Amino acid sequence: MASTKGISFRKLVVFVTWIYRMFIMRVFPEEDRLIFLKWTLIGLLIRLAFMPFALHGDLVGINKFAFLLIHRGYIPSARMDYPPLAYFSIAFFQFLFKPLMPDFGYALDSGNPLWGESPHLFRYLFLLKFPYLIFDFGIAFLLLRLVDNREKRLTVFKLWMLNPLIIFACYLHGQFDIMPTFLVALSLYYVWKGKLTVSLILLGLGASLKQFPLLFLIPALILLGRTKLQKFRLLLWAVVPYLLLTFPYWGAGGFRQIFTTGGGYDERVLELYVNIGSHRVYVFVIGYAIILAFIYFHSLARSSKQAFQKLLLAELVICLWFYATVYFHPQWVVWIMPMLTLFVVGHRKLTTLYWMLIICVFVYFTLEWGGLLTTWLFSPIDRVFFHSLIGPGEIVSYFYPSRKFLYIFHSIFIGISFWLIYQAFRSFLQERSENEE
Repeated sequence: MASTKGISFRKLVVFVTWIYRMFIMRVFPEEDRLIFLKWTLIGLLIRLAFMPFALHGDLVGINKFAFLLIHRGYIPSARMDYPPLAYFSIAFFQFLFKPLMPDFGYALDSGNPLWGESPHLFRYLFLLKFPYLIFDFGIAFLLLRLVDNREKRLTVFKLWMLNPLIIFACYLHGQFDIMPTFLVALSLYYVWKGKLTVSLILLGLGASLKQFPLLFLIPALILLGRTKLQKFRLLLWAVVPYLLLTFPYWGAGGFRQIFTTGGGYDERVLELYVNIGSHRVYVFVIGYAIILAFIYFHSLARSSKQAFQKLLLAELVICLWFYATVYFHPQWVVWIMPMLTLFVVGHRKLTTLYWMLIICVFVYFTLEWGGLLTTWLFSPIDRVFFHSLIGPGEIVSYFYPSRKFLYIFHSIFIGISFWLIYQAFRSFLQERSENEE
């Protein structure tokens, strides 16, 4: 018995040593390796602390469909909140963890909140959120590669490790937006490396998980394609993966629903409008068209790094405009975080606005959704107790009308977004002047 334990311990030491040599030594600069390891551990411990104890119904929903895909071979065609690849990806990780998740199907069939009666609930929650760690830390290490300055590297890494919106969206709310966001960040990385074909394929794969990367497709074509033929080829590299991965589901009512009520994008993007005579003019579409026109007339890039900087700014501006004009869900803010973090690190004076923006988002969703996204998340620990707690809206109402308080912070959020858009446009113009010189 002692010999077996000794062998297992030696294998563990060998594995950890291999990880250290093959991964950590390559990712972290030698002179600051201990500092980066410290912040990696801090970020990891914060995430691990929340993973087993928070549950939202959205996590149950997508995993129920993934379970049906594994065990019955289909996704319910009448209801698809996400593109097919999202369910296949979740199903893949569910399949890997299947030996560690006894009676998982029974727990899913019991539904939520009866899910909490399973004796394995904490294990389920930990394992279902574990894949998010891969994509979360993957983005953190990509950000390190995209920053040259030693001091800025540490800053960008710390900001990501301590980002409360990432921690909340992934490990409390249990949303998978970090997965397509990773593909968008990886797409930007390959622009930096000058591998445009790979970049556009990744953008198409990201859209196959959630549709928002499609917003970045036209800017990418404008900035990366030097000729009409090259733009067309890049378009094909982005669109073909999306079409191939979604084609089997085009006839399903649930897939069409993604672009209307299910995905929420179509209705929400077109909610804000002004009437001109008998016509509606959509505010988001106006702004998006202006952004594209601006990019088109300032698209010159002499190197892959300049193209990367411009595409980064374009994606940042599009996201900010989206949040400013659309009624968004809190997890959607994850999409902008790689671009915003890099932008703020390059403009240190904007750090205060960065944190104010995050505070506004937290006020926005805690008051808008109340217990659903605050106290009720911890129902797995003690459902009766956490459901009995007073919600944040009720607390605020003792001192000030909670809806007005919410609207004030939402307005501040929009104001900060507009200022950041202005700063991004200024940086875009600076990139152009440097190119002309």
